[in-house]
Amino acid sequence: MKFSRLLVSVLTLTLGCVSLAAQATTAAAPAPALLPLSRVAWVNSNAFAAEEGGIKQLVRNIKELQLEFGGTESELSLLNEKLRTIVGELQKLQAGGEANAQAFQEKQAEGLALQRELQQKQQQAQQAFGQAQQEKQGPVFAELGKALAAFAKERQLGFIFDVAKLGDGVLAAQPELEVTNDFIAYFNASHP
Repeated sequence: MKFSRLLVSVLTLTLGCVSLAAQATTAAAPAPALLPLSRVAWVNSNAFAAEEGGIKQLVRNIKELQLEFGGTESELSLLNEKLRTIVGELQKLQAGGEANAQAFQEKQAEGLALQRELQQKQQQAQQAFGQAQQEKQGPVFAELGKALAAFAKERQLGFIFDVAKLGDGVLAAQPELEVTNDFIAYFNASHP
């Protein structure tokens, strides 16, 4: 019994010493240094595409895309209007009763064919527009990203938030922290 008490006492003493040594090592470790406060600013990238006061390259690209796809947009609008006309004619034929059953079926077939054509042309137009947009605007957006990084570095900004992308996540934004117009002028000066 004396031996077991002695063993328990030695184990308790050893565990206590190990615990104290661990606490001393932890306490002796230096606390991590606090990072300096970073300067924060915000931009509204929706202003980049503004015709007046926006990013000149981006505005030019948008106009080029509008010119390039204006005809396609007109064609799709015309097809959509034709489809609405057919729907109106179908409603009139349906109200006419059984005497117009043959005319109704023909008009319905015409409407379905036009609807398929419209959907196919819309998909083709969306694909073509997306590809043209990527080709024209992709390089500009890449340059915008580089320019934003350089702009932030020059002004010693730790963060630049885009309130247009944050949406409802922005609860308050102090106007004096906005650098949108400054950045647009900075970018336009080096990218005419």
